[in-house]
Amino acid sequence: MKKIKIPFAMLAVLLGAALLLFGCVGPAGPGGKDGESGPVANLEGFAPNLKCGTCHTPGQDTVYNVAGRSYQWAVSKHATGGTIERNGPDCAGCHTTEGFIKRMNGQPLTGGIPIPSPTGCFACHSPHARGDFSLRKATPVTIASNIAGVADAVFDYGKGNQCAQCHMTRPMTPKMPATSVPTDTLVITSSRWYSHYGVQGQMLMGEGGFKFPGYTYRGNSNHSTNASIKTEGCPTCHMPEQVYPTGGTGLAGGHTMNIRFFGATGDTLFHLVSCQQSGCHGSSYSTTTYKNTIKAVQDSLHVLELLLIQKTWLTSSGAINASTARPLKISPPVKAGALYNFLFIEHDLSKGIHNTKYVQDLLNSSLQALRTP
Repeated sequence: MKKIKIPFAMLAVLLGAALLLFGCVGPAGPGGKDGESGPVANLEGFAPNLKCGTCHTPGQDTVYNVAGRSYQWAVSKHATGGTIERNGPDCAGCHTTEGFIKRMNGQPLTGGIPIPSPTGCFACHSPHARGDFSLRKATPVTIASNIAGVADAVFDYGKGNQCAQCHMTRPMTPKMPATSVPTDTLVITSSRWYSHYGVQGQMLMGEGGFKFPGYTYRGNSNHSTNASIKTEGCPTCHMPEQVYPTGGTGLAGGHTMNIRFFGATGDTLFHLVSCQQSGCHGSSYSTTTYKNTIKAVQDSLHVLELLLIQKTWLTSSGAINASTARPLKISPPVKAGALYNFLFIEHDLSKGIHNTKYVQDLLNSSLQALRTP
């Protein structure tokens, strides 16, 4: 048999390649810091011993029920509210998941989020990094006051603190004056002179509304101080998972967070499981009582709206009648408290349910102020 001769130089190359492939594997270096891929991906790492199948196996996830709760979320206002286009640096921190994660992580928002997603699972939770569905940030939230001379409020309602990261007011200019003299004039140059639509946190705790000097305010409803609500916050009423008629969570409660929903025949129903618990309104609390409370508040709110339209402070469509070219001037400025309270109550969206006693006093004092020369 003829021997095959391999030149020494070629042998050296082959031997070197083999060593590179199989023999030269040293100890692993230190792990690198999680980074970002472009402006949207937040790489938060993975918890030790994380098993994908715990959550991602349909029909077998009995720990977190991810599939079912994803379905609930899909019919929630968070998923369908139509505000994802609020995607600039001032808004994306609440209106998109990517922006919210950045804001909670202390990362600046310098521009819009390309191809954003609505506020979903990863806004409120960081399951891959933590290995569970604990809330991303449930520490107390400081909510800025929009009334001159009134201190900022601290919202501390347990798990509801996560909700208040967005369901709180935004700064407005100028602030509502706390007091004034008859010769003063408040000049409003924007149709958006209000505390935003996220006033639910302040409303629940009985803060943020304008209190007219000389009017006696009664305080707050049970919701503000109820032991369960102080501990659990917003989920107490919005997220119980026992739903009409025999169970299931696809219509209200759970991650739908809906109180109002539509039954099988299209009739409007209300998810009042929490209201009927001992320590709250009790088992006798009915849909009729709930609807009557709403009607009383809405009737007064409508009267206030009509008075504001008559004064031309509001347009017939309910918008503030102000712009840079045509500013709205209110004298004395304290009267503007009626306009401020109207928008505060309307934008709360609960129609008075969050804090009925507080809302009724804000409405009555506002009506009294407008009817007084």
